[in-house]
Amino acid sequence: MRFTKIHLLFAAMIDLLSVKGPLGPPQDHHGKRLAHVDVHRLSCQKTKAVTTFIRCPLTGVQMEVRYWIEQVGGIPIAMVSVKIPLASATIGQNYAHAGLGDIRLEMRCAALLVKIALTACGFSEGEISHFIKRTSTELLELTWHIETKSRNAQVNLMRRTREAFDGLRSVSSRHDISVRHVESRQKDNARSLLVTLKSGDEFRQYQKYDQVLAKTNKGKSKYAVVSSMRPRAKELLDTIDTHVRNEIILGRDTLEKLKLSHPNAWTPESLRGAIDWFWHNASLNVEGSFDRASLGEAARKTLVRYEAGEAVELSLSDVTFTRHRRKILAAGGPDIDPRAAGLMGKLKSVGRQLAYDKRWRVPAEFRNLVLCDATAPAIIEELKWGLEYVRNGVLPDIADQAARDTWVARWHKFVQSERLWDRQFGIQAIDG
Repeated sequence: MRFTKIHLLFAAMIDLLSVKGPLGPPQDHHGKRLAHVDVHRLSCQKTKAVTTFIRCPLTGVQMEVRYWIEQVGGIPIAMVSVKIPLASATIGQNYAHAGLGDIRLEMRCAALLVKIALTACGFSEGEISHFIKRTSTELLELTWHIETKSRNAQVNLMRRTREAFDGLRSVSSRHDISVRHVESRQKDNARSLLVTLKSGDEFRQYQKYDQVLAKTNKGKSKYAVVSSMRPRAKELLDTIDTHVRNEIILGRDTLEKLKLSHPNAWTPESLRGAIDWFWHNASLNVEGSFDRASLGEAARKTLVRYEAGEAVELSLSDVTFTRHRRKILAAGGPDIDPRAAGLMGKLKSVGRQLAYDKRWRVPAEFRNLVLCDATAPAIIEELKWGLEYVRNGVLPDIADQAARDTWVARWHKFVQSERLWDRQFGIQAIDG
């Protein structure tokens, strides 16, 4: 499966998160807790930073930190990226997710986990604060499920989605159609689709149930759940058996264009705008969104002639026809290329069925299994306590002795496994 390697994935909405930002000038202590590879070439030796893995103290899921030096205006700046599988790291599963309404709670969890990961790598509070203020998102993945009534209906919806995008790709010429690549795969009963736009943004669709039943060790690890989730895992899997999972993956350039580069800009409204933008750009927009007034005079005249039944593709040069076609499509209008006859109707039909508004809502009985308003507050509180414990050795005030012992055992294990208070790494040891 040609799913490209990415730096940032978010699912429903946040599943996998990767952010990048500066720490400030390089310091001697930066390299003491990071993984490195020493490259020997004749008499030369060069040290290259590689991925450092930090196990999340809540669930044991791996978080990844990368460190490198960039020259900014001739001045060396220490840069770092952090990748966190947020759903698995906090709630212990990524089978299903809440919606945009809980995005701010998800971001608070993500910010605390980023601080914990960077602290575990030996960076100072000042450096971490600098990073948080200036961080930017490399990639953003928004995910939701569409429920179908049967496996046959599920397969049929995925087939129609593939056919619609295949048709769109087949009528693409120059820059008038946004789709660059369409790839579908089928192995045993599992189907998947990857659509890459010319902007670099992507749309993925697959059967989540088949993905979590992966038979390889890598697949089993990726879709594993924490022990506390296992008693209800089958019930949840049975519920999503016939679901189709949709993922919109927005790249760095698009996020900057939409003014969503910094996570502080993410709200239910702004991210819904990003979904609508993508749906429009992928020609999945529904009727009623055509902004005819946005067309220039030349493109508007071409549209009038097309609507009157004239074969405008015969009277315009290829360059002019392509330019007018692109502008009309960008405004939400019809495709004036005769090769696309009937295709736009298929695309809009698929777009309506897959639309975010048609998403599966997590039922009340599963709200405690996803990261949402029912679970996030307690997780945020524990992460705050954990960060204070990791940095300063301060224990939380937990009245229940059994709960306190469990909490201490979990976070002390994290401190020991990461050797956070080991003097040899330059981290200040904390007595007691």
